[in-house]
Amino acid sequence: MPTINILISILSLAISCTSMGQTDRVYKTTHFKIFYTALDDTNVKEIADSLENSYPKITSNLQSGDLPIVNVHFYENIADLNKVFPNFPIWAVGQAISVSEIHMISPNDSKQDYQTMIRNTKHEFVHCVSMKINSTISNNPRWLWESVAIYEANLPWDPRMLSYLVNQKPPSLQKLNEFSNPNIYEVGYFIAQFIVETHGTTALKSLIQNNGNLKDTLNIDDEEFTKQWFAFVKKKYGL
Repeated sequence: MPTINILISILSLAISCTSMGQTDRVYKTTHFKIFYTALDDTNVKEIADSLENSYPKITSNLQSGDLPIVNVHFYENIADLNKVFPNFPIWAVGQAISVSEIHMISPNDSKQDYQTMIRNTKHEFVHCVSMKINSTISNNPRWLWESVAIYEANLPWDPRMLSYLVNQKPPSLQKLNEFSNPNIYEVGYFIAQFIVETHGTTALKSLIQNNGNLKDTLNIDDEEFTKQWFAFVKKKYGL
């Protein structure tokens, strides 16, 4: 039975969401329930359709099966999001907190790029899918957690614009696991792309299932894995 503190936290969250207009606008699709604000009145269907259209591909690629209905909560700006999550990272725009719960700044926030925020919402949905496969995968390890989401949400960088890659110095997995190091958001796409294009989507799912155990899935250690994904990037992108 829930403790008093848990009940108070749930009640506080509900009150906060209601006060910010999070519960009076709801748009439902087959797989999502979107709680949105006045900012999203004109294009909530477009946002919802984009998520819904991505659902079959992402769940198929990761072989997750169906998820429970995913609740997506949009906030007008970072200040409103911080009212619900006071310790939210300053650099973040959204967070998947469970297999069925996402909290995001609205794609229509004037300080955000609309299309990028649509992809960021898909990114958080991929985290939900990963948690469906393995409930312990959240940032465990961080390099895999983010690589899968960046790749499936199609958020690539140009590797030729990353000086450390141009200088033939790919970051180690240990570095990519550090929360203070943003490099995973720049190279995560290529790491997952390497896994999929050389070992298949089954290997990607296997790594999610075993929390990035490279020895069990690919029979290589961290150092060799880094060498191989970087060699793949050099050949594919002409570094």
